[in-house]
Amino acid sequence: MSEQSIILFGRTGYGKSSIANMLIQGDIYQNNNKFTINDNAKGETLNIYTSYTEKYQVFDTVGLGEPPSHIVPHKEAVNKIRDYFSKCKVTLNYIFYVQRKGRITDEDKKMFKLFKEIFEWAEKNIVIIITNSKPEWIEKNLETITEDLGKYPIISVDFPFTDEDEDDIIACSHRKKRAQSLQRLEDKLLELRYKSIKPEVLSSTQMNEKTVSKVVRFVPVIGSVYQLISSGVYYALDKPNNAKERLVDGAVRLAADVISIVTVGASKSAPTVIFKELLVKNHRK
Repeated sequence: MSEQSIILFGRTGYGKSSIANMLIQGDIYQNNNKFTINDNAKGETLNIYTSYTEKYQVFDTVGLGEPPSHIVPHKEAVNKIRDYFSKCKVTLNYIFYVQRKGRITDEDKKMFKLFKEIFEWAEKNIVIIITNSKPEWIEKNLETITEDLGKYPIISVDFPFTDEDEDDIIACSHRKKRAQSLQRLEDKLLELRYKSIKPEVLSSTQMNEKTVSKVVRFVPVIGSVYQLISSGVYYALDKPNNAKERLVDGAVRLAADVISIVTVGASKSAPTVIFKELLVKNHRK
C-alpha cells in the first residue's frame, strides 16, 4: 500500500502536533519529536512541517486563532497555509480538522468555516478529530458536534503528554492510552480508505483576486469578460474547479448581457437561468 497523505488543521493548542507525532513515530517522546509539542495551550508550530514513513506523509500546519501580538498571528497563519498548499504537488487522502474535547465555541465554528473555505474542493475527504476524548464521549455528544461542524466522520483520540517527573505508573498508563488511540485512529482510516485528491487551494494573492472578481462580476459586459479571462488563468494554474466556475459564470453573464441589450426592457434573470442550465448540461455531456 502506498503512503497516505494527511494534513492537520485546527486552532492553536488543540493537539495537531501530537497527532502528527503519533502517526509518524508511533508515540510521543519527552524530547526530539519530529513535530514540536508541549503540554499547554501555547502553540509551537510556527510554520508548515512535513514528515513521512512508509505508511504516512503528514503535514502539520500553523495553528489558527492567535492574536496580532503572536509570532504567527491568525491572518498570517491563514496566508501561510493558502500559499503553501496552492503550490503543493502532493495529493492528499485525509484532511484532518482537529477540535478539542469540550463545548464548541463561536470562535471554533468561525475557524471551521474558514477551514471549509480553504479546502472546499476536498470536503469529501474531511475527517474531524476530537482530542482528549474517548468514543463514549463522541457518541454522547454526536448530535451537538454534527449540528456545529457538519456530518463528517468523527474520530476520538487521547494522546496525553508525559512529563519527566511523572512516576512509572502514570507514564505506563499514558503510553497505553496513546497506543489504544493510535490503533483506533488507524483502524478508522483503513475503514474510510479515501482516495487521494490533488490540492486546489487558492493562494492569498489569488484570494484577493477572487474577492475583486465578486465586485467586478456585477458590472455588465466588463464583469463577464473578466470572468472568462480569469477562467483561462485558473486553468493555466492547474485549478480546474475554479476555472470551470469562472467559465460558466462568465459565459452565462455575457449571454445575459447581450440578450438584455437586444431585448429592451427584458428581465435578465430569465436568460441567465436558461443559459446556465444549458452550459451545465453541455459540460456534463
